Amino acid sequence: MDNNGQFIPLAIDQLPQRLQDKLCPRKPLTAEERNRQALMNASISPAKYRRAAGAGDSQPAAGVPPTTNRGGKGRQGDLSRELPSLVAKEILKIVPVGRGNRAKFVAIPLPDKAIPKSHAFIDWVNFTFKTAALPLFLNSGHQAVDDEDYIRALSAEMNTVFGYGVTAKRRAGQNFYQHTYDLGQDGWGTISIGGQRDTVLVTVKGQGLMAAQPGWEMRLYRWLKAVSGAKLTRVDLAADNFESDTTLDDYLAMFHAGLFTQRVTPTVEQAGNWVNPNGKGRTLYIGSRVSGKLLRIYEKGLQLANGFHERFPNWVRVELELKAIDRVIPLECLLRPGQYLAGAYPALARFHERQERVETFKRTAQSTVERALQTTRHQFGKYIWTFAQIHGADQALAMLTQGKEQLPKKLVFDTFEQCRPDDFLHHEPIVIRPLEEIPHV
Repeated sequence: MDNNGQFIPLAIDQLPQRLQDKLCPRKPLTAEERNRQALMNASISPAKYRRAAGAGDSQPAAGVPPTTNRGGKGRQGDLSRELPSLVAKEILKIVPVGRGNRAKFVAIPLPDKAIPKSHAFIDWVNFTFKTAALPLFLNSGHQAVDDEDYIRALSAEMNTVFGYGVTAKRRAGQNFYQHTYDLGQDGWGTISIGGQRDTVLVTVKGQGLMAAQPGWEMRLYRWLKAVSGAKLTRVDLAADNFESDTTLDDYLAMFHAGLFTQRVTPTVEQAGNWVNPNGKGRTLYIGSRVSGKLLRIYEKGLQLANGFHERFPNWVRVELELKAIDRVIPLECLLRPGQYLAGAYPALARFHERQERVETFKRTAQSTVERALQTTRHQFGKYIWTFAQIHGADQALAMLTQGKEQLPKKLVFDTFEQCRPDDFLHHEPIVIRPLEEIPHV
C-alpha cells in the first residue's frame, strides 16, 4: 500500500508456482465439481485446443479459446482477488508521549486471529517500568529504599515469573543505566537500574526464555498488567522450519514481488555469500532497527554449524524484531506470538507450522555439540592422535583433561530446574546497615 492508501501492484505471477500455491492456495474441488469440470473441458475444448493451451505457461496460441470465461488472466486473475489479505495488520493512532505529553502518531500491531497462536514463539523480550509504580519490600518486611535493595526484592518477583532470579552485579551499567545485574545464568538476561528517570529495564534473551519455567508468558503478561505504566520495549517473534522447502532465494523473490511492502517499501540487506553459498549460512534483512520493525530470515542450521557440519541444512528461521520506536507493542504479543507475526507479514503465514520450543532447544544443542566435536578434531586431532600413540588412549585422555573436568560454557544447556535457590540475591542474608549509610530518596 502506498502513501495514498492504494494497493501497490504485486508481481506474484513472477514467483515459482509452488510459492504461488502457498500464498494463495486454490480452493479444493469436490468430486462432483471435478466431474463437472472434466465434462465441460471435454465438451467445449477440443483435444487440439487443450494440447495447445497446455503446451506452456506462455500466451495461448491464436484461435485457442480460453479455458475459463471468468474474465481473469489465468492464475494471476485468481491471485488478484486475494491480494488485499497480504497487507500487514496494524493501525495508526495518536498517543501522548514524553514529559510534555506531545501528540505523536504510532503504529500498533494487530494480530491475525485466523492463524494459530503457536505459529511462532518469543525469542527476546525487553520491558520497562518506574520504580514508583511498584514499591517492593525485602524479606525482613522493610521497604526497598535504594537500588541494591530494590534489585534484591525484584529478584524474588522475577523468580515467580521466570523461575530464576538475579545472580550477580556486573562491573558496569548498560543502556545508560548506572547499575546492571545478571538475571539467571550464562547471560540469560539482565536487569538495569539507576538514572533513566527512575525506571528499570529487564532484558531476557532467547536462551533465558528457553530456560524459563513453562507458562512464563501468561505470568509475565499478568505481572505487567498489574504494574501501572509498564510496557514492552522489544519483542522478538520467531518461527523455525527445520525442513524448509522455501529457501532464502524464494524469500528474496517474494520481496521483489512486493509481498513485504506496506506503506513504504522497506530496506533490504543480504548477509553471507549469496553468489556462491559456502555452507556458513545466509541472512536476509527486511526493514531496519531504526524503524522499530526488522525482519530477519536466515539459515539457522548452517549458521550454528558455521561450516563445520551440515546436520540441519534446511533449518530456516524467521525472526521479527519489534521495538517501541514510533510503535506501541501490545502486551497480548506475549500470548499470541504466532498471530502477531502473521499480522506483521501475512505473506509468511502459510510457510510455518506449529512451533515446539523443545525441538528448537534439542536441535540447537545437537548442532552445538557437533560443531564443538568437529572444531576440536580439526584443530587438535593430530595432537590427540600423537599423544594416544605415545602414552596410550586412556593415559593421553587423562593428561589432556587434568584440571578441566567440567563442561565448557558453550555446552551448558541448563534450565530453571538446575538453578539453586541460594544462587539468587533474594535468598542471601539481609545486612542491616546504619541509617547514615542508606542514601536519601
